[in-house]
Amino acid sequence: MTRILISFYQPVIGDTAENIIHFYESVSNELEKAGNKVLLLNITPFQSGYYDGDITHKDYLIDRVREFKPELIWTYNNQIPECIIITTDCPIIVFDADSDYLFVHKEFIKKYQERYYMATQYPGIEQNYINLGFSNQRICSIHSATSVQKEYLQKAHNISFIGSKFQYYSMPDQKLPPRMVYKILRESWNDDSCDYYAVFCKYFNLYKTEDIYYRLFDSRNYILSSVLDLGLSLYGVGWDTATDNFALSTAFNPTPTYSLKHNQDLYNSSKICLSISHPQCKGYTYPWRIYDIMASSGLLIASYSKLLEEQTRGIVSIPMYHSPFDVRDLCKKYLSEPHLCEDIIAASNEFIEKHGRWKENFKTLESFIGIKLVNEHKGVLADEVIKNNIVTVLKLPDEVSRITPEELPQKEYTKQKTSFAKRILHKLKGHKKMLLILALFLLVFVEAVEVIILLLKL
Repeated sequence: MTRILISFYQPVIGDTAENIIHFYESVSNELEKAGNKVLLLNITPFQSGYYDGDITHKDYLIDRVREFKPELIWTYNNQIPECIIITTDCPIIVFDADSDYLFVHKEFIKKYQERYYMATQYPGIEQNYINLGFSNQRICSIHSATSVQKEYLQKAHNISFIGSKFQYYSMPDQKLPPRMVYKILRESWNDDSCDYYAVFCKYFNLYKTEDIYYRLFDSRNYILSSVLDLGLSLYGVGWDTATDNFALSTAFNPTPTYSLKHNQDLYNSSKICLSISHPQCKGYTYPWRIYDIMASSGLLIASYSKLLEEQTRGIVSIPMYHSPFDVRDLCKKYLSEPHLCEDIIAASNEFIEKHGRWKENFKTLESFIGIKLVNEHKGVLADEVIKNNIVTVLKLPDEVSRITPEELPQKEYTKQKTSFAKRILHKLKGHKKMLLILALFLLVFVEAVEVIILLLKL
């Protein structure tokens, strides 16, 4: 048995940080079933922001990790605070939940290089991780994996989509002519590569951050709007308050869909399950939900992915789209001719059973890092893991455990760190007298500035 600390940053769901999305739930359950002991650490309640390293309740966090005595740290996007690295001496393996531009604490990779390993689900991008400081011998490719199981449920939904409504509160400060942006969109939709980034760079010097490009070419609104009238059921975060697309908010269903059971039930009760890739996929990679849908009895219709096309070749031909117009045509076709779905769904299920389960990944990682992850006959049964909630989530101290979602930091897809003012306010939180003095000082300062301006005008 290996003791594994799994750390990640996940926005709060509901009223507690203990609600874990299905991917982290799945990998932790599968590790437990393979005979390991897992402690889940959602870093969100302990950290002041996605990119910030300021840790609250540091002593408490360190004590809980010391008690657990991890033999392996398994982290996504390198979301592991330095206080935990210093407290432990075990290997650290990083998995890519996003593009490497969303990795945090990148300086730790070189600083503690002898402890770091990298596991990517996307072969062909290893050079990105070498550039971050990983040694070439410590980078390994694994495949995506899922714990979703096929069930024959009543098909209650024509088309379903589970995903967040990305909120962008500002547009790029570069002056981009609207007609030029439209031209890039149109060219991208007509280009088989689906690489918005490549087309964008033909016309503009992307000199600041890829976040500019992501804000321009987040296509979820376009894709979902194109199938709204075909019977869309929309799940996830942010759709009910989407002020930029009221029509889509009408398709929102508030039923929770974060857990493995939630996802499995929805996919198995949908005729068509959409997957819409984030622009960071650049027409090559694909999101976790792809394998979840392929394991179910729903039909996957996905954004074009060169990697997915290559990996599934010879087993199944997944219906993939390049534009909002393509996805509408595909949905209409398969809704009107459901018999066409059966062979695709059966072949998708076959692919998952051959190439999309966790156990094969664990064996690959065992050889890679030299730590036992598959303990035959020592694991627990799947039903026991779910029934007894064997996987432990590291909680906040009891005195602050009843914290509201508004008080916890939310993930923002931006490279800019939390502003200086926000950090100061975070530090002063709970010191009402000091905050009051600060507010009075600012008020006096503003009044003084106004008086000076009036005197200058005389």
